[in-house]
Amino acid sequence: MIAGYTAALSLSRPRSAVSAEAEVIRSGAHVVVENVQRSVALFGPKAALISELWILSEECREPNWDGYGAAAARPEAVRRAQELIESLPNDVPLPECSVEPDGCVSLDWIPGAHRTLTLSVGESDRIPYAWIDGSDRGHAVATVVGGQLPSRILAEIRRFTGHDASLRAA
Repeated sequence: MIAGYTAALSLSRPRSAVSAEAEVIRSGAHVVVENVQRSVALFGPKAALISELWILSEECREPNWDGYGAAAARPEAVRRAQELIESLPNDVPLPECSVEPDGCVSLDWIPGAHRTLTLSVGESDRIPYAWIDGSDRGHAVATVVGGQLPSRILAEIRRFTGHDASLRAA
């Protein structure tokens, strides 16, 4: 997806080629670029984060992308991570994304030096997650149903990022 966008961006720029075919390609690429940019404008930060996710997965598509034997980014894990990002309520801050050495996608909320919540998105509906909150730490596994994060994970994200309505009401 992003590789296509990157290629379209490159092709959409004016070049020295003057054939009718070159102009058709440039014009088509320009339409693709405009549509992607309009999507970011309409859907905001989520669209930008999803674009970053696909660029990252493209950078990690080959085994050993890190020089230490990492597995290639798993396309199904990237697709599932995109689905989870899309499903996040608008009041939940967006995570940072990275590819893990096993090819899964990590979604990370890091509101402070000693506070981190990490989800590991793989090819199944089971999502392992872990947290560090000062000296408190733990881990668990939850099941995604219908592409939606379980309410307990959303509550943890809100708590970690200070977007918990119950904290504001108190």
